[in-house]
Amino acid sequence: MSTPRDRSPPVPGLAIPDPDQLTLGGLDPGTAAPVLSPEIVATDDEQGADTYREPPVCGEWSFDHDEVSAIRAGATIVPTPPMGQVRMPAPRPVPHAAASGAPAIAPLAPAPLPVRPLIRSMTPPTPLPALDELKSIHDAHPGDEQTALSLSNALARRGNIEGALGVLQRAIDSGGDGVMLRCARATILSGRLRYDDAERELKRALKLKPDDPTILIQQGVLACRRAKWREAVEPLARVVKHDPQSGPAHFYLGESLNKLDRLGEALEAYHRAAELEPENWRAFKGVGIVLDRMGRSSEAAEFYRRARDGQRGMS
Repeated sequence: MSTPRDRSPPVPGLAIPDPDQLTLGGLDPGTAAPVLSPEIVATDDEQGADTYREPPVCGEWSFDHDEVSAIRAGATIVPTPPMGQVRMPAPRPVPHAAASGAPAIAPLAPAPLPVRPLIRSMTPPTPLPALDELKSIHDAHPGDEQTALSLSNALARRGNIEGALGVLQRAIDSGGDGVMLRCARATILSGRLRYDDAERELKRALKLKPDDPTILIQQGVLACRRAKWREAVEPLARVVKHDPQSGPAHFYLGESLNKLDRLGEALEAYHRAAELEPENWRAFKGVGIVLDRMGRSSEAAEFYRRARDGQRGMS
């Protein structure tokens, strides 16, 4: 007789995520400003530990194993700079407020599976500054963006969401980079399902830098998460126009166009996303979904297979 799987949390007070759901939001590790993607989670205050997520945009087969590990390890809200970037910054002046038809689909190259090292490096990671040290640096230099992001991240990990938001707002008021910091606030707010507040932050950021692709893609992804598909198309199309190599922009554009039944355009967007990011198995699945909807089931089956192979490779 089989026994039920133990669902006790690995850390006292930390809820185990539902494996049938995706996490909400996320960060682009290559940039200082966060980008909404399906991998952000936020916890409640230090006494509670509720985890907030939402269903995937177009449905998924399962929860990614890497995402489960990341959630159980702790909630990352904003990117923490390397240790060398958290330093006593030099003083600086405070700035002033400133389709019908079925397009032919060329076969994609086989998607390489991620290579995982058999032996991990024995060099321990560089430790982050202690919370008190970050607070001290932030108090001395409240307008320094990197310190504010690090402190906000540390507070958010402890469930102090309002404290994390307050640190970022203080940095903005002290002359920090408004675009970067408001994008960080939008990411945290979206992770708490406070979509209206997140949208207001992005609108403020756009006033500072109207054509910034980081802001535009966050706008488009946020609209997708709110199922506002028509609103998502315009900012994502602008990103694709100015940055044709943006895989995430093509993918989420495909999501919104598919929902609007603009199948030819959605197929092109998904296909381009799969070319740019062959490790993104969801892009291959999107191609399969659109081909299925266009009655091209035999072609769709190949992309479904490749999507499943890519998902297994992530485990």
